[in-house]
Amino acid sequence: MLEKFKNDPEIKEKGLKIIALLVIIAVILLSFDVFTQNKDGRKQIIDEDGGTEAQLCSILADIDGVGDVDVMLQHDDDDNITGVIVTAQGAGNPIVKNNLINAVMAVFNISSTSVEVFEKKAANEYKEEDLNEK
Repeated sequence: MLEKFKNDPEIKEKGLKIIALLVIIAVILLSFDVFTQNKDGRKQIIDEDGGTEAQLCSILADIDGVGDVDVMLQHDDDDNITGVIVTAQGAGNPIVKNNLINAVMAVFNISSTSVEVFEKKAANEYKEEDLNEK
């Protein structure tokens, strides 16, 4: 019976087609993986319009006591938010800082240990530092 499978040209042709299809699928999957990873193996998450970060900045800037805000989001392989860094004017105030942390926790359903908030320098502080360095 095994000889029948070896010698039947129709079965050989189907087998070759299946193998060719599997090779094509493997090449497609491998090329997709290569294009979605950085050289160090980390997947690159691109929010092309910056929508999530821009929305978060807008919401956080509306909190009482908060001035200019910047955020950075860290994602896992499944695009889930795993960490957030916030720099905001006014974050030196413990109440404002706590409000920022609570807002981020609520939006992304993450723990407070995944959120870091830092006081953002005022624009005039940059100029003073530059003058002191010279």
